[in-house]
Amino acid sequence: MIYSTVRPIAALALKIFFRKIYFTHRERLPIGKPMIIAINHPTAFIEPCVCACFLPTKLYFLVRGDLFKKDLFKKMLNVLHMVPIYRMQEGYHQLKKNEATFDFCYQALDEKKPIVILPEGRTIQEKRLRPIQKGLARIAFGTYEKYGDTDLHIIPIGVNFTQADQFRSVAMFEVGEPIRLKDYYDAYQENPQKTIRQVTTKVKEGLENHIVSIDKKEDEYLVESLFIIYRNGQKEKIIPTLSEDPQPLNAERRIANMVNQMPESEKENWSNKIKQYFYNLEKNKIDDLGLQQPELSASKNLFALAVGFIPFLIGYGINYPAFKYAQYFSLTNVKRLEFKAPVALAVALVLNIVIALLILTVGVFFWGWWAVLFLLGAFYLGKFALAYLEFWQKYKKAKTVQKVDASILEKLKIERKKFEKLIM
Repeated sequence: MIYSTVRPIAALALKIFFRKIYFTHRERLPIGKPMIIAINHPTAFIEPCVCACFLPTKLYFLVRGDLFKKDLFKKMLNVLHMVPIYRMQEGYHQLKKNEATFDFCYQALDEKKPIVILPEGRTIQEKRLRPIQKGLARIAFGTYEKYGDTDLHIIPIGVNFTQADQFRSVAMFEVGEPIRLKDYYDAYQENPQKTIRQVTTKVKEGLENHIVSIDKKEDEYLVESLFIIYRNGQKEKIIPTLSEDPQPLNAERRIANMVNQMPESEKENWSNKIKQYFYNLEKNKIDDLGLQQPELSASKNLFALAVGFIPFLIGYGINYPAFKYAQYFSLTNVKRLEFKAPVALAVALVLNIVIALLILTVGVFFWGWWAVLFLLGAFYLGKFALAYLEFWQKYKKAKTVQKVDASILEKLKIERKKFEKLIM
């Protein structure tokens, strides 16, 4: 009941938190079959939330056991379909509790309840896959040993964020091809440990095929700079927030793979060129977006900004306090980068639920059910305010370009063309 109630509210919050959510190939999920969903883990808990909200089935999640220490948290997590999995970090004596968790997973899978597992075992905010633990394969074969052939499938889902710690960034999720456990039954009978390793490797490959991976940390600046060049050349559609377009993820994976395969001398050459390009932009006080899309400064856009200013002020005024406090709370109370954005999202969600309930309670008492319309209006005005601010920033960047000498702009455009050719 609580899971079903929270789910649509969390989906609305995610559609505000992210500027765009791409979730592709959801049709690959074998609905009605037992499923273990494997996802990589760049943030504390945003990716499980996205899966819970936008996959067409109720999910159960294995999460770190230390979150269940307090009874109140334990009850809250349980009603949200979260199950503890204990690691060595929580103490050797805690590991025996995992037997109950494994039994729950076996039974849930037999009852065709999808289980979500984060097989990397820990969260680090970086664009590369960490070693995959064997626990997922062990749970899969444990279900087979207890219940026989349940036609269990393992589904890798690649999780990607343009900037995982930033409000209004872009999320890109892609469902991979199902791994059918039945294909490994015979091998498992002959050599269980070897087959567990094989399935673990298959899960690793399934995730790697659907994530943006920058193999070396020292290449991050070059790759991320090329991403900026690519993104600023695209006309992103604001509506709908949730999209099934695979192109953005495909393009960024292709760019990252290209750099991964470059000789070191070539990487160094392109890194120096792109550093110089962005230095020249900064020196002339302009942005790459403005250089690439100068048409954003057109008079019709200024007119649109003027017309939308009053609705923007209303939406901004209603929604700003909760999100600003959430941001402040995260910055001042959360130390690890991987937890900053998730905590800000959680605090904003709770505050907005409380505010919504207050508005609804007081509003219905004084104005009747018209308060519901007011609440919906406040939500959409809040979304409009965010889109307005982003459009205003783009307009300013394009407008600034007009102040720069034409010969300088031409040189910058020639420089930029080199990067465009590289990533095409």
